[in-house]
Amino acid sequence: MSVQFNVTMNVQDMQGKTVLVFLKPQNPQRNYMVHAWQVLTGSAGATESFIYEPIISTDVTSTNDDNTIVSARHTAQPGQLFAAISPNDLSPSLQQAPTSLAEAKLTPSQCGVINQTNPFIQFNSNWYVNDKPVVTMPYVDANMTVSFEYEPNFYFMVASPPMVGQTYIVQNFSDMTEYVMPITATEVDVSLTENQGLWTFDFNAS
Repeated sequence: MSVQFNVTMNVQDMQGKTVLVFLKPQNPQRNYMVHAWQVLTGSAGATESFIYEPIISTDVTSTNDDNTIVSARHTAQPGQLFAAISPNDLSPSLQQAPTSLAEAKLTPSQCGVINQTNPFIQFNSNWYVNDKPVVTMPYVDANMTVSFEYEPNFYFMVASPPMVGQTYIVQNFSDMTEYVMPITATEVDVSLTENQGLWTFDFNAS
């Protein structure tokens, strides 16, 4: 199922700001680093589109002598657990964990990663939807499992353009406009207006 969002900036001036769209992890921890899942550059009067498909993928990031090493990325299904291993002292890589371990560590709607590196390597666990980053879970320790599940809702906000690599804290979601998409939707038209400094999003699904 893919859904197209068409975001129209019905404003005279975007004032140098952009439209950011977020997906919210379920039960987020305070130290999670949340990424702007979509960044729309936002020109006054313009319409920008993006596609949502519920395809989850994951990789891990580790540091070695100040070099950042990213593992290969894997597509993850709900209920699936990946084990991060470090064969022959290499940087962590992901392999599918046994089903019995997945069932012990996860709910059927969660995906997860467990740190089974030996020798131990601490890493960050990165999660993506449609190959765009949603959240980074930092400092995954030995035998620790991190799980990922996200609300199928969309969070819109107007903000300054994010810096490269900039992330947000979970508390930011209270400042966003939440959109709960109808299950039957295939296209959503979003209209952004501004009145006396108040930015408003209106949604129309079809």
